[in-house]
Amino acid sequence: MKTVSELVRFLKDPHAKKVSQLKGRYEELEDLSNVAVEIGNSAAYKSLQAEMRVVFFDYLAAIVVDSVYKLVPHVLVIWLISLKWQSITVPVVNWKVNILGAYLFSYLQFQIGQLLAKPIKSKLLPKLGLLWFISDRKQV
Repeated sequence: MKTVSELVRFLKDPHAKKVSQLKGRYEELEDLSNVAVEIGNSAAYKSLQAEMRVVFFDYLAAIVVDSVYKLVPHVLVIWLISLKWQSITVPVVNWKVNILGAYLFSYLQFQIGQLLAKPIKSKLLPKLGLLWFISDRKQV
């Protein structure tokens, strides 16, 4: 069961380890660079700054690749839906809406709903005595 959860975690965010390693390495180099400035060692400072640039661009590349990995499932879902329906009709106002616009609108509504639900859960549920409903899971 543990391997299945690790596989799901990897598929959800495949570059998380690399991004966190690069971020940690960048912070470490930044601290060393500050120490080099404090002691007045300009050669060490220049060397650390050059390495920081390389690590920073690797970090940016990893973030871009991670963003593409997060975007691909949505593109596939839109493509599969658009194979069946090119547009949908909004029932009340009788508007025809492209499936891409409808998907983006529904996704945006879902994300806003999640953002609004977190404070409501944390403030309302303890008052109602529904503490068992709030999960203490860590975000991965």
